Amino acid sequence: MPPVTSSRANDKLDPAFRWRGHGVSRLEGLTDAVFAIVLALLFLRNQPPGNFDDLLAALKSLAPFAAMFAIIAYVWVESWLYSRRYDLRDGWTMLLQLVLLFLLLFYAYPLKFLFTMLSVMMFGPIGETTIQSMIGDWQPREMMRPLFILYGVAYGSIFGLLALLYWRAHRVRELLELNVVEAFLTRAAIRQCLIQVGFATTSIAVALVTVEYGGPGWVYMFIGPVMAWNGVRTDREVARLQKLAGESG
Repeated sequence: MPPVTSSRANDKLDPAFRWRGHGVSRLEGLTDAVFAIVLALLFLRNQPPGNFDDLLAALKSLAPFAAMFAIIAYVWVESWLYSRRYDLRDGWTMLLQLVLLFLLLFYAYPLKFLFTMLSVMMFGPIGETTIQSMIGDWQPREMMRPLFILYGVAYGSIFGLLALLYWRAHRVRELLELNVVEAFLTRAAIRQCLIQVGFATTSIAVALVTVEYGGPGWVYMFIGPVMAWNGVRTDREVARLQKLAGESG
């Protein structure tokens, strides 16, 4: 493990944490490359639009891509922030990060298929992509159940890996010289990731019971309000701990 050094983070981005990451490690460079590959797999077409209809289809595909981009960007920000905050380079951390990259590559195609299907169901065909062309010989209900389960397993596994990474950082908090606020924020990050795992698990449970009206997908619609509530709760506790630290100082 590298010696602990600290620098003040951007006051607006992460004011309560001293960033220990300096520069870009080779593993972080590989992580960025994998995220770029995932985005390419999600959006790039086999060939550029050859006519106006193809161009309209490409533009129409931006709707599902926007949702996919938001999810991948969120995971990337979490991974980047983790590297900046802790700069851990021990064997367990590197192993967990490599497994995370593997899961992201695996996650790309189920993510693209599900969001493309949902977009086609809501807004109509995207070029030659129709519901019938996507489901083939499957019945819609028969296909949606394993699709939602596959998506939930991948989504939950990614955030489970992130929770393990933060748990690893919390275990070595003394070596990292985390103060009280930083240790709390590390635990809060674990909780935040486990909330995401909980949504994925709930969606899988709903899919095992029924896929009527896209029930397993609607579970994820509650992520925004719950994460907002969790963020407010975290900010209040950080403010309280900072006030106590100021009074004791």
